[in-house]
Amino acid sequence: MRRPTMADATTTSVDKRVQERRQSNTRLLFTTVVVIAVLYLAKPVVVPMALAVMFAFLLTPIVSLLERTFLRRVGAIVLSLGLVVTGLSLGGWWVYQQFNAIAQEFANAASSGRIEEKLRFLRRHSGGTLAAVERTLQRVADSTGKQEKADLNVRVIPDRRNIGDRYKIFAPTIEFVAFAFLVVVLVFFLLKEREQMRDKLLRLAGRAHLTVTTQAIGETSDRISRYLLTFAALNVGFGTLIGLGLFLLGVPHAPLWGVMAGLFRFVPYVGAILSATLRTFLALAVFPNWYIPLAVLGLFVLTDQLIGGFVEPIVIGHRVGVSPVALLVSAIFWGWLWGPVGLLLATPISVCLTVAGEFIPALRIFSIMFGAEDPLEGYLSFYNRLLVRDRTGAIAIADRHAEADTMEEMFTDLFIPTLTFAQEELERKRITPANDHFIKDVIRELIIRFGDRNAGPADPTRHIVAVSVAGERLSLGTLMLTQLLREDGYSTDYFTDLPDSELLAFITEVQPEAVFVSCTNPDHLEIGYSLLQLIAGSFPDLMIVSGGSAFARDRQKTLASGATYVPATLAEAKEDFLTRRKAARRKTTRSITMSGSVFRVPPPA
Repeated sequence: MRRPTMADATTTSVDKRVQERRQSNTRLLFTTVVVIAVLYLAKPVVVPMALAVMFAFLLTPIVSLLERTFLRRVGAIVLSLGLVVTGLSLGGWWVYQQFNAIAQEFANAASSGRIEEKLRFLRRHSGGTLAAVERTLQRVADSTGKQEKADLNVRVIPDRRNIGDRYKIFAPTIEFVAFAFLVVVLVFFLLKEREQMRDKLLRLAGRAHLTVTTQAIGETSDRISRYLLTFAALNVGFGTLIGLGLFLLGVPHAPLWGVMAGLFRFVPYVGAILSATLRTFLALAVFPNWYIPLAVLGLFVLTDQLIGGFVEPIVIGHRVGVSPVALLVSAIFWGWLWGPVGLLLATPISVCLTVAGEFIPALRIFSIMFGAEDPLEGYLSFYNRLLVRDRTGAIAIADRHAEADTMEEMFTDLFIPTLTFAQEELERKRITPANDHFIKDVIRELIIRFGDRNAGPADPTRHIVAVSVAGERLSLGTLMLTQLLREDGYSTDYFTDLPDSELLAFITEVQPEAVFVSCTNPDHLEIGYSLLQLIAGSFPDLMIVSGGSAFARDRQKTLASGATYVPATLAEAKEDFLTRRKAARRKTTRSITMSGSVFRVPPPA
């Protein structure tokens, strides 16, 4: 009977992990389907709770400010809710009255033939693409005409409706009032007992997760409250500008359209487009010319660009922490699930899920999918662009790092981790040598590019020489180190495949402060050791810095061959070099001073 081997155990472990991953994906899919079904079926219960939570987040900063006065907590909550309910009620009634007037004006415009005339003009220039719209408007006009010419012979029929039929007439109003009352009551108790609610959530999380849950709740509450208040203020400003602009253009019901523009803008990305389209279309129906509708469209576009493209990034920035694509997808999903209320709640729900994913490992998928930050670490994203040979994308990432970090930080945090990871992947045979060459070539190009950009004024008295062993290019580590020294004013000469005699002659001529010798291929180590011995024997007092992965593998032998030192890290190499050079300059200066001193003998007494 054959005994189990190590290979069999490894195969069994891999199969077990694959099976566990499949089971986990199945459970995740099943849980997702169940949650979506519950949210859809329990909409009459879940939607009021979600709205109440959103209004509680919105009013928490205001209530916290008012409760410090004589009103205390209950008085602050009652005053805040009273003002909100009164404002929404009066505003809703006013909007209803305004829309009734607009509907009548639109019917009159449809029957007057203005819209059909403009659509016929557009149809002549668009090849008949607006024929369907014109037929629809014609039916509206015909139905309006028929209503005006209706038969006046009226026969009175006694009203025999029972209680059920009468309830059906008033059912929508009753349900809406009950819905609003439930939301108000929930908001009141959420605001009144917000500390108790938080403590209950902490109790459910347990002692082991107390810190994480506290941070998650605090971060979620602060981020959503701050965002909702700021975004509401921006939307009020947007609506005010739209209303004022429409008033100056002479558009009827300008205040209404300003209010609707501000409300529509709560829907991510789509709301402003919908409000602009509706108002432009109605301007086409009401005004006989083309100037006003085009001016209305231009007003919406310019105002949206001003608020959304300039003011909003400055005021809000990345406080939401949710990517634009995630917000749009979230608005589509929650709008499909809960209708208009879902559109309103899409952004707060997305923020909650994103923050929860930052603290709860089981929900990390939401933090990755919804987060505005790059899901990959900086160097992994850079490595990914290089792996797919996206030179432009890789350069863009490097440029962003260059704007935020110093050149040394970019080398340390971006280039070196990328090169290290690429070398590990090459050794595991996960990438080809061609991929590795491409990665190194692009990074070499970027090192030289940023070195030239950040080089300081060259000091002729501070000169260094960088040379690679025969058959190699200069190592990237040595290249980065010399570029950092160029930033400090050093002038540098680079040589590859230079004959030994010419290299010695050049060093004798320029007398550099140091020579950097690099070797990356282990097959060229003997050549590298010979080069070190040659330079050290010819110039005993010259500093020789040995770089490259081949030299770094056996530091003792490299030092014994004549190297002054072998750098371990980029930052240490730069600091060590500058420290050694300062010490050497002080020693040289002191020697020159002593050799040039004049000792005076005191005169005899």
